[in-house]
Amino acid sequence: MTQDEILIKRCIELAIISGKKGYNTFGAILVHNGNILEEGENTEGITKETFGHAEFNLIHKCVGNYTNDFLSECIVYTSTYPCVKCLMAIGSLGIKKIVYSVSQINFKLIQPFKSPLVDYPAVLKLMGVEMEMIGPILEEEGLKVYSYRFGKYQPMDEILEESAALRNKQD
Repeated sequence: MTQDEILIKRCIELAIISGKKGYNTFGAILVHNGNILEEGENTEGITKETFGHAEFNLIHKCVGNYTNDFLSECIVYTSTYPCVKCLMAIGSLGIKKIVYSVSQINFKLIQPFKSPLVDYPAVLKLMGVEMEMIGPILEEEGLKVYSYRFGKYQPMDEILEESAALRNKQD
């Protein structure tokens, strides 16, 4: 097992822990030279109107605790390709590398709404932010975490079926 796989497994564990607490299933860690410095769990549930993504919560822990130069040497590992808000937060601290488990394409399969695929690193580059995105890593294992979302277990095939039906209603 590679170091990236070991670190992604920790993100997957955090995602399941978050889901079992009643939140959505995402986890993220900040790594420097192979060492985990900070961990973030999702604190956003289906009924809450607050923003609590794992990556954003992770970045919030870093603000004021690490220098920009130090953070530029760090890597964010995450259970799922980050959303644009989280990417902006990560980029704002000068972190230049993200490693993820579940790809943007496969994450869209569990979403109940349609959304476009966006090349976020290219968009960030236009704004002068260099971001390297590496993944998917252990994607099949990463996809399984969504079965634990919001404090209840639901088989992945049911989630995919329900999400597809909701997306099809939008046509």
